[in-house]
Amino acid sequence: MYDVIVVGGGIIGCSVAWQLSKLEKKVLVIERTDVASGSAGATDGVVGYHTKKPGVQLDLAVQSIEMFKTLGQELGMDVEYELNAGGLQPVEDKEQWDMLSAMVEEQRKSGVDIRMISAEEACAIEPNLSKDIYGALYSPTSGKVNPLNLTVAYARAAKKLGAEIMTNTEVTGFIIEDGRCKGVMTSKGEFRADAVVNACGSWAGKVAKLAGLDLPIKPRKGQLAVTEPIGPYLKATVQCARYNVIKFRPETIKDQTVLKLGASLSIEQTENGGLIIGGTREFVDYEGENTFEGIEAMMQRAVRFFPALKDVSVIRFFSGFRPYTPDGLSLMGEVKTLPGFYMAAGHEGDGIALSPITGKLMAELIVYGKCSYDISDFSPNRFLTEEG
Repeated sequence: MYDVIVVGGGIIGCSVAWQLSKLEKKVLVIERTDVASGSAGATDGVVGYHTKKPGVQLDLAVQSIEMFKTLGQELGMDVEYELNAGGLQPVEDKEQWDMLSAMVEEQRKSGVDIRMISAEEACAIEPNLSKDIYGALYSPTSGKVNPLNLTVAYARAAKKLGAEIMTNTEVTGFIIEDGRCKGVMTSKGEFRADAVVNACGSWAGKVAKLAGLDLPIKPRKGQLAVTEPIGPYLKATVQCARYNVIKFRPETIKDQTVLKLGASLSIEQTENGGLIIGGTREFVDYEGENTFEGIEAMMQRAVRFFPALKDVSVIRFFSGFRPYTPDGLSLMGEVKTLPGFYMAAGHEGDGIALSPITGKLMAELIVYGKCSYDISDFSPNRFLTEEG
């Protein structure tokens, strides 16, 4: 018998497990494959404000990013967190400038330092950036982290405090008695607990269905490329303006191919010198293969903004899924129609940055029945009908 079972050994699940273990709860993490095998193992590590939806999502990110300053030290492992790397979004025309300017105005209401700068200022920050731009969005306090290291650090810290992590174990159903979730059924037997947390990322909707719940979390594929290590080339994390436009204002995209692929650019340089290049957002169910169409689109965007990259070799391509929700907000909290069943999923591309605060608040909610920060806007119950 456990106090809490966390389903999903990704960055959110491991953060929740660590925070629960800190509160002296007996925790079991059940993972279908291995720790960090989902989104955290197939993404960049941007930890910034400028890619967050204005309003409650950004307000939550402000709380979370503050936690990163001491996170590596608390976890006892180097998570390669670099504060103030800077976040830059080059803008191509006045239409994009006006759209991002309006977003920035809304984002600044959360008290964050995000501003629009000239093309000359942008090129002074990143000298390798193409001078053929209209201007840029700039967030000087944006940072980056190694998401694989961070997930493993959460898992190790949780285990040190007594949590058990069971990998290669598939959840096949839930134990529901007297209208309450009392545990999970798995490929390795049944396990009981007072509370169960669905932290299955892009698979959270599928897992919720096993409990008879219809929650609209679905996978949104992103394709990525990794280059050979090169000398110091890029300090900031860079996304083209289209990245935010596709994320927040997709209805303004006229090109149907761009819309289908979600074709933009996201690029950062890792500690070993390699560049991670990404920038697609595709609804293709769980089809995880790289495609020539997607790769071509994002590599063209990379060379458009960083012309010298045409001579750099790519050493591998991979892809991953972001857990998408219709309103762009994650699902956090207890499901009213199934007491004892909690959701902590649906962060889409914000799971890395929001992982510290998500773990903390979910642990507080489960242990104390309330959080130190209001997460009512993220309640999974907003998607439930009266019948559940």
